[in-house]
Amino acid sequence: MFVLVVGVGLAIGWLIGSSNSAVVAEVGSPAPDFTVELIEGGTFTLSETRGRPVVLNFWASWCDPCREEIPDISAYAESHPDVSVVGVAVTDLEEDARAFAEEIDASYPLALGTPEVEDAYPTFGLPNTVIIDEEGVITQIYDGMVDENVLIDLVG
Repeated sequence: MFVLVVGVGLAIGWLIGSSNSAVVAEVGSPAPDFTVELIEGGTFTLSETRGRPVVLNFWASWCDPCREEIPDISAYAESHPDVSVVGVAVTDLEEDARAFAEEIDASYPLALGTPEVEDAYPTFGLPNTVIIDEEGVITQIYDGMVDENVLIDLVG
């Protein structure tokens, strides 16, 4: 009887867990949609960028490599206006992310991440950059710093 009760409990737990499972970003799959608050005001919704490639960069105020790569990402964004570039702060305090964004003065929009974004786009450290094609499909997940040349190689 004990084994039956435990088995039923495990089956119910598995069913509940699998019905709540979130879509997770993977190369070759559609990018999970999200809306985030832009630090300068307004919102960014990923699905509204369809028809354009997207560079989705994850950063944090405490991340020194993130600080180093933002000027290169800014240069890329300025020279490639046909590409949507957005930076999303993750694993960070809102006030720290806002202060960092004001200090760094990126040429592209910076946003505040949410737990849902962090669940859908898990990282193995920061910085992390996701490349999404015009159809909304993830073509590359790049762990580590990018520069303008890397972005040209990844996106065009």
